[in-house]
Amino acid sequence: MLKKLKNIFYKIRSKNMNKEDNIIHPNIHIQEYLDNYLKLSNPEYAILLNGKWGSGKTYFIDNFISEYKEPNVKFIKISLFGLKNTNSIDEEIFQNLHPLLGSKYAKITGNILKSALKLGINLDWNQDDKKDGTANIDLKEFNPLDFFSDKKKSKQEIIFIFDDLERTEINLKEVLGYLNYLVEQSNFKVIILANEEKINNDEYEEFKEKIIGKTFEVKHSFEYILTSFIDSKTNLSKEVLNANTRIIKENYELANYNNLRHISQILFDFEYFVKNIDEEYLKCEDFVSILINHFFAISIELKSAKLKREELSKRKTMVWDFSDNKDKEKTNIEKIYEKYNIKNNPLFDGENWVKILLDNSMQKEELNELISNLSFFLEKKEKAQPSWTKIWHYRELSNEEFTKNPNDVLTKFQNCEYDIPEHFIHVIALLIFFSKNQLCELTVEDIKVQVKTCIHDKYQNGQNWKKKLFKNSIRFNGTGLGYIGEDDNDFREIFSLIIEKNKTIYEVEENDKQQQLLNKFLESIKELNEEFLLDFFIKFESTPILSHLNHKNFTEILTSIENKNISKLGAILHSRYSDNKTLNGRVYYWYLTNELNFWKSVNNDLDSHLQNTQNKTLNTFLLNQFNTYLVKDVIEKMEKCLVSQ
Repeated sequence: MLKKLKNIFYKIRSKNMNKEDNIIHPNIHIQEYLDNYLKLSNPEYAILLNGKWGSGKTYFIDNFISEYKEPNVKFIKISLFGLKNTNSIDEEIFQNLHPLLGSKYAKITGNILKSALKLGINLDWNQDDKKDGTANIDLKEFNPLDFFSDKKKSKQEIIFIFDDLERTEINLKEVLGYLNYLVEQSNFKVIILANEEKINNDEYEEFKEKIIGKTFEVKHSFEYILTSFIDSKTNLSKEVLNANTRIIKENYELANYNNLRHISQILFDFEYFVKNIDEEYLKCEDFVSILINHFFAISIELKSAKLKREELSKRKTMVWDFSDNKDKEKTNIEKIYEKYNIKNNPLFDGENWVKILLDNSMQKEELNELISNLSFFLEKKEKAQPSWTKIWHYRELSNEEFTKNPNDVLTKFQNCEYDIPEHFIHVIALLIFFSKNQLCELTVEDIKVQVKTCIHDKYQNGQNWKKKLFKNSIRFNGTGLGYIGEDDNDFREIFSLIIEKNKTIYEVEENDKQQQLLNKFLESIKELNEEFLLDFFIKFESTPILSHLNHKNFTEILTSIENKNISKLGAILHSRYSDNKTLNGRVYYWYLTNELNFWKSVNNDLDSHLQNTQNKTLNTFLLNQFNTYLVKDVIEKMEKCLVSQ
C-alpha cells in the first residue's frame, strides 16, 4: 500500500513539474521536434516557426542554436529583412561561412576558391584589405560542402535558418523558389521564421502545402525571457532590474503589446540611462520602483505608437485643467498615465521624459539635479537627518535624545521654518501624537492655531505652496515615512485644511500665470508674433484657453491691427479649428467647445463694429471676411459638437 502511495505521489509530482516546466518553457515541444528533424538523413521538407514580429521567434531559435551540442552541424541564420534579390542571400550565406575559412591562418584550397568565385562576391582572402576575386553566381553549381578542404570537415552538415520572410523586399515568388530549391533539389534542412498574418499570397499557400512539413506557433514565458535579458546587463542595472521584475511584468501585461524585441530595447535604454544616476539615489527603493514603472510604461506606449512625442512633451508634472467641464473625455495621455498609475505621482514632466526616452539628450548633471529635487531626497538636501525624522523613530531614542529633538522640532514649528510641505505635515502629525500622549507641551488647539498662522504669515507666499499642488493622499507622501497617527481625526482635519489652502493658493498663482500668458497672447496679436502664436496654440491645442480671454480686449486689438495681419491671424486660428487634426478619434476642436461663448461674443462685437463703421474700406472688408469665414465657422462647428455630445 505504501509503495502504491509513493508511486502515486511521484506521478503527481512529475506531472506538476512537467506542467510548471511547460509554463516556464512553453516551446519545449518545438525544441524536441527540431532535435529529431535535424537527425533525419533526408527529410525533404522545411519547418515553419510562426509568430508576430517581436513575439520571441528569433529569441527561441538563437537559444536553440546556442544550446545545440552536435559538433558536426553548422547553422547559417539569415534575416531576409531588407534583402532585394536572391544574390544577396548567396552573399549572406558565404559571409556566414567565411569566418570558418577566410582567416589569415587558414589555407585556401583551389576547391574553396572556385566555389567562392561562383558567388560573385568580392573577397579578401589574405586579410590585406584588398579584394582578391569576384565572379557571377550560379546557384545550381553552388554547394556549401565545397568550402571544406578535408574529408573530416566535409562531414559537417549545414542547416539554413531564414528569418523575416514576410519583411523581405525580394519578390515572394522568387524567394519561395529559392527556398524550394534548397529543400527539394539540394536536400538541405531549412527552418523558416515568419509572421503568416502578414503574408497574403496564393503562391505562398501552394509553397507551404508542398514544402512546409510542420508549422509551430512560437510562444514565450515573459518571466523566463525577462530574466535572461536582465542577466546580460551590467551589475548595477541588473541589481536594480531584478528587484523590480514584478513592475516590468505588470506593465508588459497592462500594455497588452507582446513585443519582446521592444522590451529588450527598453532594457538596453534603461541600462544606459541608469549609469548616469548617482548611486546614492538608487539606494532609495521607493524612488527606483516608481522610476522603473514610469520608464517602462512610457517607453512601451511610445514604441507601440500609442503615445506620440507631441502628447508627451506637453505633459506637465502637475497639469492644471483650464476647463470647468470636469466630465469631459480624458485625453490619450491622461488615459495612459491613469492605466499605469502614473497620474498621481509623476516624477518628471513630459519635456524631460522626451529628453530621456527619445532624444537621449539629458546630461548627467541635469538628471541628478532633477532627481535631487524629488520629495524622496529633499530632506537630504535640507539636512542629513533633521530632528523631525529622528523623533519619527522615537522608539529607538534614549530619554536624552528624545528630550533634545522634540524641542528643536517645536522651535522650528513655532518659527514656521518647515517650508517643505511634506515635512510640515509630518511635524504636525508628530506633535499631535505626542500632545495626546503627554509628551509635548502644546495642545491640539495650539497646533491648529500655529498651522493657520504659518500658512497666513509665510507659506502662502512661498514657492512650494504657490507652484506645487499637494497630493491629497495620507498614505503616500513621497518621504518614505508614513504620517504618525494618520487615522487621528484632529490630524485629518488639519491635513484637509492644508490641502484646501494649498489648492486655493496654487490656483490663484496659476490664474495669475494664465492671465499673464493671455496678456502676452494679446500683445503677440498686436505685433503678429507668429512664432509665439503658433507655439501658444500647439501648447493649448486641446485646452480651451480662449474661454478665459476677455472678448472685448481681443476684438479691440483685432480691429486695430494692420490689414495684412488680419489674414495671417485668421490662417493661424483656422489651423486650430481644422477638421484634419484629430485626437482619440475626434477633431481637436471637440475638446475646445468651452470657447464657444468667447467666439459668440467676438462675433457680436465684430457685427456691432462693422455696422457702426460708415465708410467701407479694405479693413472693414477683411474684418467681415474674418467674421464670416472664421468666427461663424468656428461657432457652427462647436455647436455641432455640443449636439453630438
